[in-house]
Amino acid sequence: MKGFREISEQIRDGITRFIEAGDDTESALDKTILDMKERLAKAKDLVATAIAEEQRLKRTYQEAMDSAEIWGKRADAASQAEDLERASDARERQQQHLSRADHYERQINVQKEIVDRLKTALHDFYQRFRDAVKRAETLCYRQKQTETRAKLYKLLFDEIDNDISKAFEQAEQKLKATEVEVDVWERKSRSTTPKPETTADKTDLDEALANLKNDILGSRGND
Repeated sequence: MKGFREISEQIRDGITRFIEAGDDTESALDKTILDMKERLAKAKDLVATAIAEEQRLKRTYQEAMDSAEIWGKRADAASQAEDLERASDARERQQQHLSRADHYERQINVQKEIVDRLKTALHDFYQRFRDAVKRAETLCYRQKQTETRAKLYKLLFDEIDNDISKAFEQAEQKLKATEVEVDVWERKSRSTTPKPETTADKTDLDEALANLKNDILGSRGND
């Protein structure tokens, strides 16, 4: 079974990698959103260019129609003046401008279809961009929340249990060493203390003293 220190180090390393991965993820999201934003700006410019081209074609078409109308009026005026040559020339010029107008009208229709498709594509991409921004904001917010939790747990519990365990273990070892030392000194104390006299020893001593006294008194009595 793995030791507590090894497990603690693995947890700490895992949290560190998680936080670093969070930084990389956030950076990747920022780059992705920035890239989409730049693409969106370029796409807007392209659509604006296409719309401008459509407007240019419409102006050119209108100019051709206006010119055709002018030459039509000149042709009518020449016909009334019975100037057939001028009337024919004016009709020819009118037809040229009408032909140009017809050409521009076809281009306008084609350009209009292109613009509509581009607008649709731009709108779809814009919706994707908005969704990506919202999703990125949510992920970044959740990432920051999780990072805060990870940092808190790492701060509160990183090797704390191991340190507490070591502190108690050292205290218990010190207590045991002190108890052993006390036992040693207690045994030494008991071995050097004189043994108290027993009742039998005291009786023998009393008899010996009494006999000694009798001997002394008896000797004096005989004298």
